[in-house]
Amino acid sequence: MTAQLTHDDPRLGLRPTDARADDPLTGVAMRLLGDALTGSGDGCVCAPALGVPVRLLAVRRGADLMHVLNPRLSSLSDLHLNRAETRPQTGPVQRHAWRARRVTLTGTQPGGVPLSLDLDGPLAIAVQQAVEVLDNRDAFSWVTPFHRAWLRATDAPIRARACAINHGLHRPDGTAMRLLDDRHVQVMGDDGAPLGVIDTLNPAMPVAGWARRCLGLLCATSALRHVMMMQPAHVPLAVAALALVPGLTVHHPATGWPIASVQALGLGAALRSAHLSDAAPDAPRLDAIVTQADADLLHGPDALARIRQAGRRLSGDGGVLLVHGSGPMAAIRDLLQAAFPAVHLVEDGDTTVLVAAKARLDLGAAHARVQAIVNRTDQQPLLAAGCTGWRVDRPS
Repeated sequence: MTAQLTHDDPRLGLRPTDARADDPLTGVAMRLLGDALTGSGDGCVCAPALGVPVRLLAVRRGADLMHVLNPRLSSLSDLHLNRAETRPQTGPVQRHAWRARRVTLTGTQPGGVPLSLDLDGPLAIAVQQAVEVLDNRDAFSWVTPFHRAWLRATDAPIRARACAINHGLHRPDGTAMRLLDDRHVQVMGDDGAPLGVIDTLNPAMPVAGWARRCLGLLCATSALRHVMMMQPAHVPLAVAALALVPGLTVHHPATGWPIASVQALGLGAALRSAHLSDAAPDAPRLDAIVTQADADLLHGPDALARIRQAGRRLSGDGGVLLVHGSGPMAAIRDLLQAAFPAVHLVEDGDTTVLVAAKARLDLGAAHARVQAIVNRTDQQPLLAAGCTGWRVDRPS
């Protein structure tokens, strides 16, 4: 059976020529299409999907195999969101796509006789996918860096992690996750409260600007082995970090964390409940702690003592505490400066992030860390998120 090309094959970008019954290339395409549809089951394949740039497709319906020259969809009806759709060119990758339940396919048969086929159900979907490849040289523009890293990965755990995240995001149950549109889901807390939005096509890049900035800063400053995220609103950030770094463990408070959401994404084994005051001998040192500016940790008469205790949970000289909020956060900055040797201020529009480090940060090395992750994942926005907007505050 002739295999279809993968989404990144440059031959899919060739402009197909009109099919002609007396054209040798059309004849080759017809033989390949017949071989591709050998076997039982309805299906549809176009010639460009097999590497032959000719406007030709074949439809198998029952025992009938029909070749359609220069096809087009003359009518579409009953448009709906086809959930968790897969494509031969992208393997296990799922996405939501708008499709018609019923279509009329028109064209000519190899003998020149006009042909019109009324199709519905899965075969109508397959025909729309084939025509999309036939008529659109950018039919896979929806493929993101997350998909590309997943499909080219050779390590089984990496592929399994990406597959679980992708499949979980495309099966929202309305309780742990709620579908907002064809691309975004709302993550819900166990109490039903909305926590944040995840991009189903690129879950490794947060939607919220503050979360994208925090992810970039984590990549720049942290070893990304053990990271503690203090609030339930950090779930989309945790999902993005785990999608980027499969070896990461995300620690979270024992209460308030949305367990149902992370389990739906197959991430339960990568999360661990913890407390900043945990003094157990086997408690791992944290590479980073992420918290909101309104957290109890940073306020009250004992705030400085709690901040210093958090600093003792950080690993060696490379651990960082990220505090994100809005505005200057002067009082919090003063506390951090009293507890840490270096405090960096990063401003991004309405978002302010304070990076408190146990040692002076080498910004050149930070850029190199982010660049290494970008080179591996092609998540280009991480460079701006992790390497721009830095200021250095020193204790007075």
